[in-house]
Amino acid sequence: MNKIFSYLIIIVVFQLVTSCEFFEVSSHIDADDPDIEYIGRFDFSNPKSVRFDWPGVQIKTRFEGTSCSIKLKDGNNDYNIFIDGRLHKIIRTTSDTIYVLANGLTNKTHTLLIAKRTEALFGIATFDGFILDGGKDLVKTIELKKKRRIEFVGDSYFTGFGTDGNSADCVFSRETENSYYSFGPQIARTLNADYSVVAISGVGVTKNYGDSLRTSEHPLPYYYDRVCMNETLLWDFKKWQADAVVVRLGRNDYWQKPHPKREMFRTAYLKLINDIRRHYPNAHIFTLCSPMRKDPHCDYVNSVVNELKLKNKDKKIHFIKVDVKFNEERDFGCEKHPNRFGHKKIADFLEPIIRKEMGWEPLLKRIFPSNPFNRK
Repeated sequence: MNKIFSYLIIIVVFQLVTSCEFFEVSSHIDADDPDIEYIGRFDFSNPKSVRFDWPGVQIKTRFEGTSCSIKLKDGNNDYNIFIDGRLHKIIRTTSDTIYVLANGLTNKTHTLLIAKRTEALFGIATFDGFILDGGKDLVKTIELKKKRRIEFVGDSYFTGFGTDGNSADCVFSRETENSYYSFGPQIARTLNADYSVVAISGVGVTKNYGDSLRTSEHPLPYYYDRVCMNETLLWDFKKWQADAVVVRLGRNDYWQKPHPKREMFRTAYLKLINDIRRHYPNAHIFTLCSPMRKDPHCDYVNSVVNELKLKNKDKKIHFIKVDVKFNEERDFGCEKHPNRFGHKKIADFLEPIIRKEMGWEPLLKRIFPSNPFNRK
């Protein structure tokens, strides 16, 4: 028994020593390394511990060697990990603070894209950097940043609610949310644009889904100018000027009674659009409505757009009624929200409209799912 116990002690000590040696010989990359690109809203108050929570935020880089791990404090969110343009794995965070993104790779330079699947309702995450093979480093990136920028503002259709669900009858869960395949990011990748998603499932302009009152205390406009939804720090819009802003809001406002009155909705919607215009004076603003239910929000949104065109002579604001036919068996994920195929139908409907208004040339080749580092 004593011999067995001694062997166990030796094994434990060996594992501890080798583990320490591993981290001693590894290369630790801080979050403020200039070869890391951040896309979306991030809190850089502490540049070595970067905080974020909005869906779809991305971290990009290139690294040398055979392995890469991330230093991440989270526990509630999920991430798509793309290595060399292909989905390599999905990280589901726990109480751990280090996650292996890839190992056993060919010893060369690799591209890395980390895309947040889940929305801000799951909580804030903190990124502290990477761990690479000993002696390896990040590689200076050239032309990773795209010239086109689109911001998507809205509800569950942008968060990717239920996108990875296998039927319309499944119940939403953290695992089924995947903002990467919602129609907004699909459009952005087709147009070779970087994107930012400011969206919360269930929100409206004046009233959120499930609220028993005519208006809600905290609809989407309450959170719009925040760096993180869960904190009050304000976002500096000068850091990232969008060329186009796509807004999809209104269905949750009129999902159940009591409905907001016409002027309540119009006033709130007009204020939101004016705020967006103030932050992005040169952007095209695309306001969407989905006439899938008999509610008045399409007419109200259209009336606001017409008013802005007439009074402000704003030629860069557009109203689009999204008319897409879904196949119930193929195009729906959890709780009758579109899956990636349903979202692709919406993207295919909207992309040529947005491209035409923006005067953007299409990519020579459309890829689905997209290579995140595909260039023209």
